[in-house]
Amino acid sequence: MKRLLSTLLLLSSLSAWAAEWAGIDFDPIFQKISETNDLEFLAVRPFYSKVEDPEHERWVKDYLWPVYTRKGFKGETYGRFLFFGWSHTFSPETERKRTWVLPFYFKGVSAEDDPYFALFPFGGTIDEIFGRDKVMFILFPLYAKSHINDVHTTSILWPIGSRTVGPRVHRARVWPIYGTSTLEDEFNKKFVFWPFYHSVEYTNARNPGGGFILVPIYGRIITEQAKNYWYIPPFGRYTVSADQRIIHAPWPFVQLADGVMYKRIFWPIYGKKKLGTLTRQFWLWPIFWKTQVEFPDHLQERRFGVPFFYSQTDVMTKDALGFEEGEAASRYWKVWPLMSWDRRDGTSRFRTLDLWPMRNTPGIERNWAPWWTLYRRMDVDGEVGHHLLWGLYRQTRSDESLEWSLLKGVLGYKKEQNSRRYRFLFMWFGADHEVQP
Repeated sequence: MKRLLSTLLLLSSLSAWAAEWAGIDFDPIFQKISETNDLEFLAVRPFYSKVEDPEHERWVKDYLWPVYTRKGFKGETYGRFLFFGWSHTFSPETERKRTWVLPFYFKGVSAEDDPYFALFPFGGTIDEIFGRDKVMFILFPLYAKSHINDVHTTSILWPIGSRTVGPRVHRARVWPIYGTSTLEDEFNKKFVFWPFYHSVEYTNARNPGGGFILVPIYGRIITEQAKNYWYIPPFGRYTVSADQRIIHAPWPFVQLADGVMYKRIFWPIYGKKKLGTLTRQFWLWPIFWKTQVEFPDHLQERRFGVPFFYSQTDVMTKDALGFEEGEAASRYWKVWPLMSWDRRDGTSRFRTLDLWPMRNTPGIERNWAPWWTLYRRMDVDGEVGHHLLWGLYRQTRSDESLEWSLLKGVLGYKKEQNSRRYRFLFMWFGADHEVQP
């Protein structure tokens, strides 16, 4: 690994030196950008890229992404090798760190400064994994123990045998024969020959009651606030309460609901569900989708035509963030793999091709997208730029300037206010002088 990183860094340095010395545009292989806020970007694609943001104490380095990536934020560092190995060094004020190679090797120091080590499936201890504080196992799935705060679980031949104890909590099972789950002053649950028989008793004061489900025959759960009935479960269901009514006839083909949750689903032809601030619709599932999310100051709408089309629009619902009510703060669409368009914060970008199916994945944008982008148009606060065939032709135009370049600088022209310059064989000619009216 060290030899590989050294080779990549050497290639990066030589390419960067050659590009700067010759004054030639080597895009998409080499790119260097320095912003006024000290933000810097360097790329020697696809071998290496680097982003440094001193203002926010962040940095990212890619080596043949996605092979290896390192990130830093303040005193913490993070490294990832492909998609299964990573290391993480936390704040220098603690000894906390981890080096994992999923799913086999785990080594680190916990937040309590306790060292741990595990070699899966043979044995060991792992801290802070799967939402648990600690996991210990021997010849998994033969034996395992874990805990979250004061709730402890012991498993034998997971998932068959398991027992959990803690404050107000008790669970035990010999799956799939029998199992119980109790949370004091909340509920008592039980299954027998899972998934055929389930029962529950709600012991809380808010909504006491209980019932059972016998799959695939019948089920009934009645509480103080609601009545639930299943006929040939899980296909038929009827639920009624003071603020909700649900009918499945049969699930998943016909699903109807009114009240807190609104639902009209006739699967797979059409469906609509609204709950709280989220509304989802589909046509010809799973091809066409639409989602709407209501935020305090704007409405976000997304549309999908899987897998070829995606769009997102953010429309203001009140005057905020420099936008008026009803104005689109941002818009984005993609026709994959042909093209995409993005507008936000006074900037718009159109490009073709756009081969990556996801939207603006950082590693792809830094290292790979420039290779397949045949044409790009950028509009930054009125300054419009065109970039064709990896920069073989470039043009930038604003109200006060015009610049173009052909064949990476074989020919070029630049006009700024009252001056003109010409480029031939990568060299600039013509000192700045006033243009005669």
